[in-house]
Amino acid sequence: MTTQRKKVLFAGSLSASQANALGVQMLHLAEPFGSAWTNCYWYDDGKGPSDAPSAFPLYTRLPFLWPLAKGRGFVTRTIARFGIGWWQGSHIIERKKPRLRKLFDDVGFAYVAPFTNVDATRCREILQTLGCPFVVHIWDFLDAPLNGDYEWLFSHAKHVFYLSPTMIKEIRTSVASDMSLLAFSRRKSQHHAKHRGDNVLKIGLIGTLSTYQEGPKLLGQAVERLRDNFAEVRLRYIGSDRELQFIPQELRPLTECTGFLDDDGRDKALAECDVAFLPGPALAPEMDARSRHSVPSRSADYLAIGLPVIAAVHPSSATNAFFSSIQGKGFFPASEPEDIGLAAQRLRNEVFWKNASESSLRFFDGNLDMEQVQKKLFAVAEPFL
Repeated sequence: MTTQRKKVLFAGSLSASQANALGVQMLHLAEPFGSAWTNCYWYDDGKGPSDAPSAFPLYTRLPFLWPLAKGRGFVTRTIARFGIGWWQGSHIIERKKPRLRKLFDDVGFAYVAPFTNVDATRCREILQTLGCPFVVHIWDFLDAPLNGDYEWLFSHAKHVFYLSPTMIKEIRTSVASDMSLLAFSRRKSQHHAKHRGDNVLKIGLIGTLSTYQEGPKLLGQAVERLRDNFAEVRLRYIGSDRELQFIPQELRPLTECTGFLDDDGRDKALAECDVAFLPGPALAPEMDARSRHSVPSRSADYLAIGLPVIAAVHPSSATNAFFSSIQGKGFFPASEPEDIGLAAQRLRNEVFWKNASESSLRFFDGNLDMEQVQKKLFAVAEPFL
C-alpha cells in the first residue's frame, strides 16, 4: 500500500492566480509539487479565484451577501459577530478551527507570504491551528513597526526567504534560524536582444506606470539629450492603453503602444528594442514605501532577453541594492536626465552593449530563472512531504 504524499499549503492575502503579481509567483513556486498543493487566501477585492488544484477562500466577508463597497464594514462586523465568516478581527473564530484542520488535514508543509501586520497575525493563526512546519517568504513590509506575530513567524520558520537585501536587518532582529534571498522568477526566453548598430534608439517599457509616475517624467526630460546622440528616439510600451495617460506629453509622439501581449509576443517585442527602461521606484524610501523594500518584478522580463536596463531608481532604494552587482554593467541607475543620456551614449558602443547584455543574462540565470528559484523552496519543503 503506497502512502499518499502530503500537500503544500500556499497561504496569503491574495489568491494564487494570474490576476495578481503575488499569485503569479506562487503559481511558479508551486509547479514542482504537481497537483500536491493547495491555496487559502482572505483578500476579497475581486482579484480573481485561485488557479490552485484546490483552494479555500477564508473571506473576511461573503461577497454573495454584500458585493458593494458601501456598507461593507457593517456587514463584515455582523458576519464576525454571528460567526458566519472565518475571522474575528485578525483571529480565526475558535469554533471554526476544527473545520480548518479538516479542510487541510492532508497538508504537511506550508508557505506563507505576509505583507502586513494583519497578514502576519492571520498566517500565525492558520499555522498554529494546523501545526505544520512552514517557510515565510517576505515580498514586502507594508507596515512599520512589525508586530509580534512577524517575530513568531521568523523564529519558528524552517527557513525565511526575502526579496531584497534591505529586509535582512528587520528579519534578523527576530533571530530567524535560516534565511536567504528568493526573488520573483520567470522562465527563460527563446528571444534575445541584439545590438542593432543603427542610429535609432528604441526603448522598451512594460507594465503598470501609475505607481511609478516619476520615471516616465524623467525619461521625458531626457528626450532632447537623447536626440543629440541619435537620429531618432522611439518608445515601445507594452501594457494597457489606460496607462498611456501616465506617459508625458513630450514622449507621446514617440510612443508605440502594443497593448497586452502573451509571453512570447512580449519577449519578441522587447527583443527588438535596444535598451529597457525601468520607471521606478524613483522616490526616497522615506517618501515611498515601494522604495523601501520592493523590487519591480517586470525587470525579470528585461533581463531574461538580455536587455541592458536604464532605471529611474533612487540610490537608497531596495531596487538599486538588488541590482548592485551589475550596476554600470547591465543595470544603469538614473536620478537625473543626464544619467539617462550618458547610459544610452555608452550603450551605442557595440562591445559595451554586448557586455551589458551578457551581464543582464547572467544576473537572470543566477537569481531570477524560474527553475533555480523553484529548487530553493522545494529543497526546504520536500523532507516534510
